[in-house]
Amino acid sequence: MNLKTIAMTAAVLSPLVLAAPWVSAEEKHAHEHEHEHRQHGTHVHGVAALNIALEGDEVHVELDSPAANIVGFEHAPSSEADHAALDQAVARLKDGDALFRFNAEAGCKMEMAKVSSALLAAEHGEHEGHKEGDHGHAEKGDHDHERHAAHGHDEHEKHAGETHSDIDAAYHFECAQPGKLSSLTVELFEAFPATGEIEVQYVIENRQGAVELTPSEHVVNF
Repeated sequence: MNLKTIAMTAAVLSPLVLAAPWVSAEEKHAHEHEHEHRQHGTHVHGVAALNIALEGDEVHVELDSPAANIVGFEHAPSSEADHAALDQAVARLKDGDALFRFNAEAGCKMEMAKVSSALLAAEHGEHEGHKEGDHGHAEKGDHDHERHAAHGHDEHEKHAGETHSDIDAAYHFECAQPGKLSSLTVELFEAFPATGEIEVQYVIENRQGAVELTPSEHVVNF
């Protein structure tokens, strides 16, 4: 199950409103736009989204968070401190067993973690540019193109001249007893204190639901 599948699965949890036949095309368009806005969420500092789906003995977890929640900034890393903060954040995000603790009876262990962000693409482009900068104009042009592509990837997140960058993380857990999966303790608040709320949607076998987590209430019961 890939990230798009998880997102689509979670989307079915959102309330659906059927437009009546006599509703005007303009009103229908407004409703569709509003539903799409709810489905994809908004970029709000302090708020993150978490999707959880169980498929067989595999649990897929997807985290979508503003970069400000994770590293404290949303611009391309431009200093040693920025690079260090980003590296530290990625290392913490990849420690899925520490961030997500399923109830012990289910026996779930992380098998894979992947972190992606336009900030990482920009950092990679900058490092490659320094490494290859003395190899001629052709190489420099290639890396300029890579940086331009990374910039384009994040272009849709611009609003009113301000860049809003996200950090996404995807996890794959395997559970020895998936039938006993009943809860998940989320430790993201302790690892990333700038996160104040996490909007969770889950599909666990025939159980599905949504819940909002906070630093004081950070356990999802399925």
